[in-house]
Amino acid sequence: MMGKYVLEEQSLINQLSLNQQRVLALAGIIQAATLVNQVATTGQADTQASHCALSSLFVANPERTEDVFGGEQAIHNMRLGLITLKSIMNQEQSSGIKDITRYVLGLIHLQSKLSKQPQMLNEISTQLNHSQRQVDLYELGHANVLASVAETYSSTLSSFNFRIQVTGNPTYLQQPMNTNRVRAYLLAGIRATTLWRQLGGRKWHLIVFKNSLQRELDVLLNQLSH
Repeated sequence: MMGKYVLEEQSLINQLSLNQQRVLALAGIIQAATLVNQVATTGQADTQASHCALSSLFVANPERTEDVFGGEQAIHNMRLGLITLKSIMNQEQSSGIKDITRYVLGLIHLQSKLSKQPQMLNEISTQLNHSQRQVDLYELGHANVLASVAETYSSTLSSFNFRIQVTGNPTYLQQPMNTNRVRAYLLAGIRATTLWRQLGGRKWHLIVFKNSLQRELDVLLNQLSH
């Protein structure tokens, strides 16, 4: 699946501008990173955001960017990511925001390495197909599904020299279920990063086009109130 996430810009016919689609994909990365931080520090995760992140792993051929994050409900499903992106743009200095930003930068770096490994992309796709069968048998957040997705992350992306170091409360991080959740959310973050890059997103855009990003983010946040 991961290797088939090809979204040509001309095929993205929807209500969002291309810049808004990039912001939504960026919020997807941030939402995944925020979920990692929530689990690592509290042992809990936002239910709606979690479902959206995990679901995105099984959307292989979306017609629209929004389809990756739940279709017509995409903006509402991305509430946590959009609000956290706003906090990052406002340069909030809390430890949580700093960790989330570090995870986001790590995901962008890791996805860049992954994009140069077609065999690994195919392996991820194969393993996610197996996980999809488990979703069909159980449900998206079932322990077996999380373990399967986490194993996909461990057996592929963890082989790189660069690894994302997750920090938090050892009491939560040492629990196998939470370890699986963290890895599953990291894989969802890689999926969102893949989408962001396919839409033309680049790390330097976050600095050079900061004002434009802020404007488009405010448009999406405004839709949350409707």
